[in-house]
Amino acid sequence: MITLDEINDPVAFARSALGFEPKAEQEQLLAAANRYVILNCHRQWGKTTVTAIRAVHRAAAFERQTIVIVSPTLRQSRLLANRCREFASKLPFELGTDGTNARSIVFPNGSQILPLPAHADRVRGFTANLLIVDEAARVPDEVFAAATPMLGATDGGLWLLSTPHGKRGFFYEEWAAQDSATHPWFRLTGRLGTGGEVKAGFLENERRRKTAAQFAEEYACDFVTAGRNVFPEEWLERSFSRDVPPFDWLSRENLENVRHAPSYYLSFDPARLRDYAALVLLEYRPIYSGMRDRATFEPLFRRELRVVHIERFPRGTPYRELVTRVGRLCQHPHLAHRTQLLLDATGQGLPVVEMFREARLPVNLVPITITGGQQVTINGSGRSVPKADLIGGLEVLLERGLLRIAADLPHADLLREELRRFERTSRRGGRLVYGPGESTGHDDLVMAMAMGGWWVWTNRRAALLGPELKALG
Repeated sequence: MITLDEINDPVAFARSALGFEPKAEQEQLLAAANRYVILNCHRQWGKTTVTAIRAVHRAAAFERQTIVIVSPTLRQSRLLANRCREFASKLPFELGTDGTNARSIVFPNGSQILPLPAHADRVRGFTANLLIVDEAARVPDEVFAAATPMLGATDGGLWLLSTPHGKRGFFYEEWAAQDSATHPWFRLTGRLGTGGEVKAGFLENERRRKTAAQFAEEYACDFVTAGRNVFPEEWLERSFSRDVPPFDWLSRENLENVRHAPSYYLSFDPARLRDYAALVLLEYRPIYSGMRDRATFEPLFRRELRVVHIERFPRGTPYRELVTRVGRLCQHPHLAHRTQLLLDATGQGLPVVEMFREARLPVNLVPITITGGQQVTINGSGRSVPKADLIGGLEVLLERGLLRIAADLPHADLLREELRRFERTSRRGGRLVYGPGESTGHDDLVMAMAMGGWWVWTNRRAALLGPELKALG
């Protein structure tokens, strides 16, 4: 049986009543006396567990406490509430619900824990002694503004927990702001090794999968991304180069027996409504390094991915004409039988897919359906790919300097401007939306390039990343 002192001490309560042994920094968080707590931690640090313990302690130790949990989605709020229930079930009394929220937890002393979604209208009307905002960097600002008045009558506590998600939003602003005398935050950075365990091998794979900025935010607790723009100007400066030669449409060189012959990825985004049809040709080419293997004296090559042709078609161009014009490109000797044709099959793109199939072009046709989901699925010869995955692949290639773009191409300036204005914004429920920064803007060239970049990154990642130099067999 736990003592009264242990009930009043959150750390002793965690150990004796709940059987949880916190690490040093988790213990600091449990013991924090401040009403305002802000935790900036890496994924899998254990913020859900520690926060659940603190919520259960407050509900059990003090009468008639209302603890409200707000997360980007109701499902996430319920996950934290379920963790609270797991701990509370270890206590020697029966739990109930409030009758209106099936996931609520009501204690015998009148305290309750309520999970809510990140919706401005649904967080109004509550009075809370403690407000917990989980994954706060992904909760919209208007939801936070609607939620904080619930603390007005109680002068209650506020806990903000999150992994960084750019230099924007209330979580970043509160983390970066100077404390006032009446609003002092207890701040804790949950770095690797101070909370939950993350396996070294997994971290290495994550480092390879993500851009440096993504890894820094997810695991180093750094606020890296500035504003909403997905592609920083320094990436574009590095990627657009006049040293990259455009595709030579007049070349008739026979590549059949050339050991260092390139392969090609032709990405086509057909027009929809007021959009432009866009085409981007990527060239995956082994480049002789000027070095030879010390043992075999074989020449060593590195791999390079280049954008060597860009085309944007006038709005209103009939689909049949688009198929004919793209088909002529596919007949080029360098492209025929060595090219993947990645075709946007989303919505109105489906009829165009059938037209390309009927044309029987000498390329491997891969329809890509762009979704708002979270998982890539295979549908026959095609793929259903989340838009976030397409953009994420392009981010990795540009951030690491693995994709170079011929700056002398006729539409290179258009592509650069689309990349410069391309934004990632957070909507209600934490949903991320990608697109041009202005309602009149376009992202047709960006999305065409993203399809090709994602395909190459998915299928040729090892060759692009390393070994840096390799002999061709």
